[in-house]
Amino acid sequence: MESNKRPGGRSARVREAVLRAALLELSETGWDSLSVERIAERSGTHKTTIYRRWGSADRVALEALLERGSEGIPTPDTGDIRLDLIALGRSIAASISDPVGRSVAAAAIGASDSSSIRTVADAFWSERFEQAGAIVTRAIERGQLRQDTDPSRVIEGIAAPVWFRVMVSRIPVTDEWLADVTHTVLVAAGATI
Repeated sequence: MESNKRPGGRSARVREAVLRAALLELSETGWDSLSVERIAERSGTHKTTIYRRWGSADRVALEALLERGSEGIPTPDTGDIRLDLIALGRSIAASISDPVGRSVAAAAIGASDSSSIRTVADAFWSERFEQAGAIVTRAIERGQLRQDTDPSRVIEGIAAPVWFRVMVSRIPVTDEWLADVTHTVLVAAGATI
């Protein structure tokens, strides 16, 4: 049975406005101050619409973060694990270097340890690692990595130093540096390339 919903339209505009508002609220006020009321005010959407569609500010934030993550950090597929990991590192650096990305990342790092925030963060990271893990899975299928390679460890091996470099030391992420990090990660993973 075909759906009568139009692609796009008012629903898509409301969704986009609410998700954008949630990211801006996170970036400016942080997790602890995030609320449906503030998102509604900023997006020009009635709070009952937000409650009906998402149920809570945390669920809006999760969807906003997942969308930003999937759009801003694509999963490259060049056919070469080394090039894929360098491209992934470059995308991560770009995503958390722009003003909103840096603020959202800082808010996530500095958020309280409430269970609802932890649940959102866990769901976000689980989804991102599953998406990025496809890079490693493809490399295993091509014979570039051992069958027992843990995709999460390889992705962490790229993401963690990029996050540290951008968020803590604030040193630019260069392609040369990414190539060195990627080489170290692949050697540790026992790559056959």
